[in-house]
Amino acid sequence: MFLKNPKLLLKSNSFRLITWYTVFFVLSSIGINIYAYTVISSFIYEQSRSEVEEDILELEEIYEENGVEALRLDVFEDENDPFFVRLITREGASSVLRIPEEWENINPGYVEGNILHTQDGWAYITDGRDEQQYEVRTLLLADGSALQIGQTMEKRENLLSKIRKVYLFAIIPIVLLGYLGGLFIADRALNPIRRLINTLDSIVSTSKIDVRVSEEHADKLHDEIISLFNTMLDKIETLINGMRNVLDNVAHDLRTPMTRLRGTAEVALQSEKRDDLREALVDCIEESERIQIMLDTLMDVSEAETGVMKLNPENIDVVSVIDDIVDLYGYVAEEKGITVKTGFPKELYVTADRNRIRQVLANLLDNAIKYTPSGGRVDIEAVRGEKEVRIIVKDTGVGISVNELDNIWDRLYRGDKSRTQRGLGLGLSLVKAIVGAHKGYVEVLSTPGAGSAFSVHLPA
Repeated sequence: MFLKNPKLLLKSNSFRLITWYTVFFVLSSIGINIYAYTVISSFIYEQSRSEVEEDILELEEIYEENGVEALRLDVFEDENDPFFVRLITREGASSVLRIPEEWENINPGYVEGNILHTQDGWAYITDGRDEQQYEVRTLLLADGSALQIGQTMEKRENLLSKIRKVYLFAIIPIVLLGYLGGLFIADRALNPIRRLINTLDSIVSTSKIDVRVSEEHADKLHDEIISLFNTMLDKIETLINGMRNVLDNVAHDLRTPMTRLRGTAEVALQSEKRDDLREALVDCIEESERIQIMLDTLMDVSEAETGVMKLNPENIDVVSVIDDIVDLYGYVAEEKGITVKTGFPKELYVTADRNRIRQVLANLLDNAIKYTPSGGRVDIEAVRGEKEVRIIVKDTGVGISVNELDNIWDRLYRGDKSRTQRGLGLGLSLVKAIVGAHKGYVEVLSTPGAGSAFSVHLPA
């Protein structure tokens, strides 16, 4: 693709990342090499000059103590000495002059005409032919004469030239290493994106949303990206499954009320009596309300289970909420001959959505009264634990069989003993979903024929 369209290559993140890394690596390496060359050249210059300084001080000592002849004997003692040596009298004459073989283009006449600097310090001269450079150190003596020592810069410059060539030829492997390093880093940096793309491509091509990107735990940032991506897929899968379950439940459980509505309407059409028509309309309205409640409850359950239910959390007193629900269902319990007892502290606060918690308690109390025979009892307790608030609704009703305990939380599930009671089979599903949306959970203990105890655990 990139070969067919070079513009895509230039715009690709991989190319940009490799290019920037290579440029940065090469420039950094060149900068380090320049600094290293500067340090090395300074060291070589200092070492070279320090030798001259040591020799000129040594010759100064010989001259001051033993005179010109002793100085001349010491200077010409070593024929292979590479240093230029000259003693200049106050009149400007060269009383001692030694020109080494390496200074072959320098003759006494040239020396007399060009090396006349008698100021203390360093001076540079050339031979006038091949531009070879020499450096001369001049030291003023106590008697007014001047001592000079010089050396050629050829060896030093040759050494530095070799070092410069080494650094110059090192640029090629530096560029190569920079490019290879860029390839490696680009591959490492873009590998998670590539894996995400492959996963998305698999989902699009197969329509299977249960595919996930594997985590390699090689880099914290990459793992966070992949983890968030997988979490997003989990969320989407949960939403889709929730929608699918709701549609399946609605399609299954709407058949009965819709059939009843149709049958009622057909009977009404066949009758000419006004009372029959009125009664049919009332039945249709009741069935419509039943369908509306079922749809609303299914949507609430689905929203809670998928984490999109809108909650309005506030600091509520659980005691006041329980009292309201007990007052609301007090008449129903009294008519059925059931005693409702409560037991909890005066104040018990928790952060939750007041209306949703009312729904939870209303469903649990409604079920407890509904499935408890006349003369029975329902107890509502609330206690504060170390990290949670626990609300328990106990009854002395018919209980739940062991085989049904795992199914009572399913949408539209109705056990054998509950089919004689009017209901949608959504109450406990809604309870579990709302409590789960509050980061809590629900438990149940039940003994057939002895009653049930539902415990709601909410984070304190």
